[in-house]
Amino acid sequence: MKKTYLVPVLGLALFAAGCGNSDNQETEKVEETTTTDDNTMSDDNSTNDDSTMNDDSSNTQDQDTVTDNADKDYGFVSLSIEADDADTMNLVDISYDRDNDGTEADYQMDGERAQGNDAMKILDPKLDELNIDTNTSNDDAIAEIEKVFDIQDATRLEVEIEFADGTEKEFMK
Repeated sequence: MKKTYLVPVLGLALFAAGCGNSDNQETEKVEETTTTDDNTMSDDNSTNDDSTMNDDSSNTQDQDTVTDNADKDYGFVSLSIEADDADTMNLVDISYDRDNDGTEADYQMDGERAQGNDAMKILDPKLDELNIDTNTSNDDAIAEIEKVFDIQDATRLEVEIEFADGTEKEFMK
């Protein structure tokens, strides 16, 4: 008679243990509590300040982010050009950078400024035309940059470039 009661009791214990996964229930309760806390905090002004700060930082980041031609291969992944002439410091300030986080571009030359896709509209044909590789000499690279970007009478010209193979070069005038 004791055996007949033992089998159903053991079966019930196993069933209860299998159905009652306390880890999942606790996780769900924690998530609900967190959600409730977040909703409570949203009535607080500090959350509004945080969201404003996030919006400001995303707007700043988006200004130079490129979507047009973002994955185009120019043979290099990063290019920076800075130039001065006798009258103007920072006459030219151009940057192009493509990495895992995306592509960014800035263009400033002869008083014209552009960022992101607007900068790429200006830079794309010039970057296509640019013929510099890891074996290009300093003088040839400077001459090529001056020709392609129409930089005349620069008293200082600095070019930093990172090629697709990871090689970094710096050219100076």
